[in-house]
Amino acid sequence: MFTESNVDFEASKVVVLPIPYEKTVTGRRGTRYGPQAILQASQWLELWDEELNFEPSEIGIHTLPEIKPTINNPEKIVEVVYKKVNSLLVKNKFPVILGGEHSISIGAVKALSEHYTELSVVALDAHADLRDEYENSKYSHACVVRRIQEIAQTIVSGVRSLSKEEAKYISECTSDMQADVTSNRSRIRVFKDLNTDSISELSTNVYLNIDLDVLDPGIMPSVGTPEPGGFGWYEILEFLKTLIKSKKVIGFDVVELCPIRNNQAPDYLAAKLVYKILGYTFRP
Repeated sequence: MFTESNVDFEASKVVVLPIPYEKTVTGRRGTRYGPQAILQASQWLELWDEELNFEPSEIGIHTLPEIKPTINNPEKIVEVVYKKVNSLLVKNKFPVILGGEHSISIGAVKALSEHYTELSVVALDAHADLRDEYENSKYSHACVVRRIQEIAQTIVSGVRSLSKEEAKYISECTSDMQADVTSNRSRIRVFKDLNTDSISELSTNVYLNIDLDVLDPGIMPSVGTPEPGGFGWYEILEFLKTLIKSKKVIGFDVVELCPIRNNQAPDYLAAKLVYKILGYTFRP
């Protein structure tokens, strides 16, 4: 389904961009194989969506060749992603980014912020990713949400693991909001649950950022740093339906799939999740 031969680039509405980058990952490695695993699994999905009563693939989906990083500097990779996503937005394409590690999301948000004056980000993640720096890098996967909220208003849901530094930062952010202080810190809210009430606080245009470890390890063990708990399949779909019905999703990414040999079920889940989001976004 998400193959280059599916739909010609010029005729497509959606463009899938695979980025097998994993320089800053911690825990189990292998996210560089994530994009290809999702693409392979997508070939076996039924195109008809029985819930939505149409075939989302009819919108026109084109998959670009992988961006194979030739540099290890995460800040430079962010710039590579920024330029590529920007080139897609100039051509009025809807970007879908497949990771690879989470740090690539920063470049996508940076590009979108220059095309949409009102932009919010909804991040679904088991980890806060709010460190200012990690292992001598401000662009580590552990710093992604911190960098994103410097660009746009951000809501993070599903967080069930964070450091002392991040807990302190979240407390400071809450204090800023209560005091009605305008700052980068006042543009971030963090939740453990899928807080649908927070959707009303978002701007009209929303970028969706999904780290697959937000899901329960029982259905998504194929991540580098799984956390106990997490959301189920139908639970996350209900949240996504509510979000997409209320706001205009202008692009999204699915990152941190770390395929497990001889267990393809998580790969299929990730591919199906991408397809469901497209269906909710472009349903007639």
